[in-house]
Amino acid sequence: MEQASGAEAVISIDPSEYFDDGLPFDSEMFDDDEIPVDPSGFDEDAWMAWLVAEYSRVPSPAERVERVISIRAGMARLAAMEARELAALADDIDAGTTSGNTTGTTDLEYRSLVAELAVAVRVSDRTMAARLDEAMKLARKFPATLDALEAGAIDRGHVCTIVESGSMIDDASARARFEKEVLQKAMDLTPGRLRRVARLAAERLTRVSFEERHAVAREQRQVAVFELDDGMSQLIHTLPTALAMAMWDRLTQQAKAVKHAGDPRTFDQLRSDLATELVLTGQPSGDPDAPHAAGVGISAEIAVVIPMLTLLGEGKGDGDEPATIVGKGPIDLTTARKLAGSTTVWTRILTDPVTDQVLATDDYRPSKKLRRYVRFRDGRCRFPTCNRSAWRCDVDHTDEWHDGGTTSHDNLALLCRYHHVLKGNTPWKVVHTSPGVLEWTSPFGRVITDVPDRPVRFS
Repeated sequence: MEQASGAEAVISIDPSEYFDDGLPFDSEMFDDDEIPVDPSGFDEDAWMAWLVAEYSRVPSPAERVERVISIRAGMARLAAMEARELAALADDIDAGTTSGNTTGTTDLEYRSLVAELAVAVRVSDRTMAARLDEAMKLARKFPATLDALEAGAIDRGHVCTIVESGSMIDDASARARFEKEVLQKAMDLTPGRLRRVARLAAERLTRVSFEERHAVAREQRQVAVFELDDGMSQLIHTLPTALAMAMWDRLTQQAKAVKHAGDPRTFDQLRSDLATELVLTGQPSGDPDAPHAAGVGISAEIAVVIPMLTLLGEGKGDGDEPATIVGKGPIDLTTARKLAGSTTVWTRILTDPVTDQVLATDDYRPSKKLRRYVRFRDGRCRFPTCNRSAWRCDVDHTDEWHDGGTTSHDNLALLCRYHHVLKGNTPWKVVHTSPGVLEWTSPFGRVITDVPDRPVRFS
């Protein structure tokens, strides 16, 4: 730029630089090669003041609402993009184009991919497998729903409702009709209200009767436990509705009888306590035809870790450091101290107050000292994303025995059967960098260090 002597500034340009497209350049379009610019009317201070005011202004509630809407639409687009990538990875396995696995076994390739993703985003294998399954189902069976999610027209809650309800439809053309009808409704309904519409539409289009679907669902019955805060857990029993309601009614009737006798507990507390007593003290049927006859005489085994100073009543501060169940969370000290008494069913473990190393254990069943040490040291499956209890794991040689690995504490670790198979049959590698510290390397070169869980300490 060249500055003129007066108030007028000029910019010198070469028009050929801007019209170098091979077309004839008409020089008569410009009377001169200088474009006059008059800066006299520009108030720089006013411009800067406007910028500061604009960017420091507090948005109005209406503007914030619009921002939230825009953010939600962006999150929906990202969720759709993630689903497409996950589905594409699954397609790669089906097509045999994934790298890093030489076994040629699709199931093992899938397990390895799930593990790779799980350690990358720090979730369990089960969670990642569920996400892959959802992505495949969405991309392959509900493409219109995936498109609507990517466009930000619906939320993930709508997607879950449509997929859950429409999965009962096995005919592709009928499922497409279902999608078209329900997506139109989804634009104006919440996921909760949409669920009623979607279920009704699916019932009209499916060729599978309710009885057939119930027979399949009944095969999925189970009991699961989920750890909560404050030393509590949630036991969930999934079973046919008729049986569930009958059990609920019986517990309620028993609770009413106990309440009528003057018990101060609430009905919720009574139902919980009665169910606990029934399960823990009632004997399964001895009838050989009963499906649970094999459960007679089986007792539970739980290991409780009690810090030594806590057991001796010399804990620091106003409250003692809590005891814990191996591989799980804390339990109240009163219960822990009772369990550390004379019972032969529970295992006592005393730990050093500084190093947390096992000082002493006693077990009601004879077991080899090394196996017991590894079990209590690890507390869970030692794959980085797994939380499977120690009691459901194998004691595995990190360096295989047939390859010269030793049976010692610095070459043993707990692995659940799922990850035991993964380690032995896929390119996943693991080494002991020090006793109890494992370094895993994924097929794609990701390195993850896993150490046994230890209580968080504050100085």
